[in-house]
Amino acid sequence: MRIFWIAAALLLVFSGNAPARDSRPADFAYGIPLQTGGMDALYEFALPDDVYRQATRRDLGDICVFNGKGEVVPFTLHQKSGPSKSATESRKLHLFPVTADRLDESGAMSLLVKRGAGGSIISVATSDPKMKQPRITAYLLDASSLDGPLSSLEFEWQEPPEGTVAKLRVEGSNNLEDWTIIVPTAVLMRLRYGEHSLERRVIDLNGSQMKYYRVSSSTAAEPPKLVAAAALLKAPGAAQPRHWASVPVEPGRGQAADYHYSLPGQMPVDRIRIRLPQENTLTQATFFSRAKTTDPWKPGPSALLYRLRIRGEEITSPDIVLPASPDRYRMIRIDQSGGGLGKGLPSVDLGWVPSRVLFIARGQGPFQLAYGSGTPGDCARGGNLLFQRFSDQQKNRYVAGLAIPGSPSLLAGEAALRKPLIPADGKTALLWSLLLLGVGLLLWMALRLHRQLNDTKGGPQ
Repeated sequence: MRIFWIAAALLLVFSGNAPARDSRPADFAYGIPLQTGGMDALYEFALPDDVYRQATRRDLGDICVFNGKGEVVPFTLHQKSGPSKSATESRKLHLFPVTADRLDESGAMSLLVKRGAGGSIISVATSDPKMKQPRITAYLLDASSLDGPLSSLEFEWQEPPEGTVAKLRVEGSNNLEDWTIIVPTAVLMRLRYGEHSLERRVIDLNGSQMKYYRVSSSTAAEPPKLVAAAALLKAPGAAQPRHWASVPVEPGRGQAADYHYSLPGQMPVDRIRIRLPQENTLTQATFFSRAKTTDPWKPGPSALLYRLRIRGEEITSPDIVLPASPDRYRMIRIDQSGGGLGKGLPSVDLGWVPSRVLFIARGQGPFQLAYGSGTPGDCARGGNLLFQRFSDQQKNRYVAGLAIPGSPSLLAGEAALRKPLIPADGKTALLWSLLLLGVGLLLWMALRLHRQLNDTKGGPQ
């Protein structure tokens, strides 16, 4: 027994003093070169999709940034999310109806517009006072007083008894003479089907900065009678471009109303776009997720899914917002009370906003992002805690340079994804050593006891 405690003490001393081995590019399966221009101290880039597909850890702890000499440089991961809906600024716009016999195919019309100081519209009238049976063919919106890009336009209209489904075109101008098509066609609607209501009052403008907007019907039908309009301003630091990926869907084995799909990697998915297999389908769906196949399903949000043909136009449900999560396995459960989905499988597209990598350009380039590893090192959990604290405190005082990721290349390949038989860090090595020493001690005690029994009974047993 004395030998066991001596060996354990020696193992504790040597393992505690043994530092963790620094990560090297050869510890990773793949690498992406980073092109950096200028002499900036800090650089930033969006995490490429291939990193999400090949990373082995949910927290993306198996990625690292190296300089030209293969040395680790400080870096951190952070997520840039857009402003919340409550933080989005809404501004009411002056709305001017334009009456005419018709709006010709070119979208041109002759108007008499009076403008006040700063270019704001005071009144609008057609240039032909003898017009017969005038009708509203378009609306002018005055956005000349707004400063900054517009995220979208939001409308209110007089609701006819049969509901509203309208396809509109949005044009923009800075001088009320030259018009540019901003949105060729967009659908506004407000309908009721039993207990369900379908409403779409917003048209996305994707950051347009025109002074004036003209809204008209994109079909031969008259536009709805608009009574109010508002502009939603695109706030600074708005959401980064969202990436999308299509995934296959399989029917569930347990229930006919379940449909299974899985993420192609560790993406923080926060949007799902579903296209139903058959027209004139209206149903309720609940979304579930789990990290492993052995975990129980975690219920998520519920949403109304539809694909309807109304007055010759196909209306589909919008993208559904999900809690951002890298849970690999997903399920959609369809409420069968409305007849389900019918024949066929739905198509599913998943959307996410990539994390941003911020690193210090220490040492000489070229710099490289390495990812995919079964070996723990000093890059675990995405970088230096001190650098993370500096980034949080000083993020409003510096502007990082832009690094451009190149094409993925092979480093150590699949061999780097396997976990090593002998752990590299000291604490894990100590635990394994103590375990092996304990097994050896038990085996030695068993052999010694066996010999004592043989000696006592006077012969081999």
